[in-house]
Amino acid sequence: MTDPSLQNRYRECVRMLYSIAPSFQRVGVSGYHPGLESMTDFARFLGDPHKSLRTIHIAGTNGKGSVAHMLASALAFRYPGSRVGLYTSPHLVDFRERIRVVSSGKGPDGRHYREIGQEDVVDFMSRCMSFIEECRPSFFEITTAMAFDYFARERVDIAVIETGLGGRLDSTNIIVPELSIITSIGLDHKDILGDTIEKIAREKAGIIKPGVPVVIGELPPEAEAVAVETASSCGSRLYRSGELCGEDADPQSIASQADLRSSCQVRNIRTVMTSLHVLGAWDAASTEAVLYALEHAAAVSGLRGRWERLSMNPEVICDIGHNVQALSETMPQLEAEAAGRHIIMVYGMAGDKDVEAVRGLLPLEARYIFTQAQGSRAMPAGQLRELVDSSRRERGKADAGAADSVAVESVDEAVDMAMREAGTSDLVFIGGSSYVVAEAMARFLQKSDVPLQNSIETK
Repeated sequence: MTDPSLQNRYRECVRMLYSIAPSFQRVGVSGYHPGLESMTDFARFLGDPHKSLRTIHIAGTNGKGSVAHMLASALAFRYPGSRVGLYTSPHLVDFRERIRVVSSGKGPDGRHYREIGQEDVVDFMSRCMSFIEECRPSFFEITTAMAFDYFARERVDIAVIETGLGGRLDSTNIIVPELSIITSIGLDHKDILGDTIEKIAREKAGIIKPGVPVVIGELPPEAEAVAVETASSCGSRLYRSGELCGEDADPQSIASQADLRSSCQVRNIRTVMTSLHVLGAWDAASTEAVLYALEHAAAVSGLRGRWERLSMNPEVICDIGHNVQALSETMPQLEAEAAGRHIIMVYGMAGDKDVEAVRGLLPLEARYIFTQAQGSRAMPAGQLRELVDSSRRERGKADAGAADSVAVESVDEAVDMAMREAGTSDLVFIGGSSYVVAEAMARFLQKSDVPLQNSIETK
């Protein structure tokens, strides 16, 4: 049972964290601090905990979170008794989701992973408040420092570290890993990383370190050329996804059994398998354990928000994919999954996303409930409705918006409306933004004892 006093102190720490260092996810570019000087100073203040860690570093436009979760799960089961740190972002329901330790054994709650404790968050903020007030690190720098500090104190055997934005100037890039992974390259965050595939690739490839091997997923030709060039200049061996993998496992079969059936997840699994081979963590003796971990990564490490079913009656699916690269795969999957059923879309986007590029990918025939997550970064629901409905009319849906779309400012209200309208055979899809998905998840978890940090951090 959670100590009410501790929970209150934890909640206050999270409120304080968001008030003194607004996150990029909430406020956009103003919450982003490029460069490593501040992060290096913070790490030095803590005694450079990252230098005591064995790490794996993962960057990419899409897929880096899924690959991080699956790789941490696979390593935990490949080496029973080991403890694997896992640092990802953003969180969906509780801030502590960002920092986890994964193992093959189950805890008292039946989970294979344990999130950083509320007491650990409170202790870290107490120890670091003088530095935070004086040096004003960004939200992501604080959470990254917290992760390194926690993993060092927990003496994890290895830590899987996901970048935030980019790579070269990302706060996580003070580590020297045993393996670098670049999952994919697409046009996202163009205002920060550059307006071409090549420019974005150069930022992502910034995680490649001298002499450290690198695994790349299926990249556009111009992005792959940048990765190859960077690896060569660093004297780093580069492996392409699928390289080294024999006939002992089929990514498509693993994805199907894990209910991660999109083609992007098949590619992610292939990238994980290649990474395990490079690490020397895949052999005949361990294959069964590794396959189990990959197929059950959601249960082992807590992977959520990737084509996840929140309800079966009516069927409700959520997915955090939000850019062209992701939606070009999830939207055809949605229409195939619906198989003629009526689709109700609960959809919201961040205001800095390229709506023009993605609106033509959304289903033509559907009931749309446009909405917006809390925080200043969200695109107003009414504006998104106008943009998407105009695209649907251009594509042949002459009456789009007349009676089949509505703008609702609250995600809770939008989800409730969808659930009231949906018949038992209908399919409800929630997406467009990780924060829309997060607030929807919180709505479905309202009766649990999980602190709903999204509602806290945006008040």
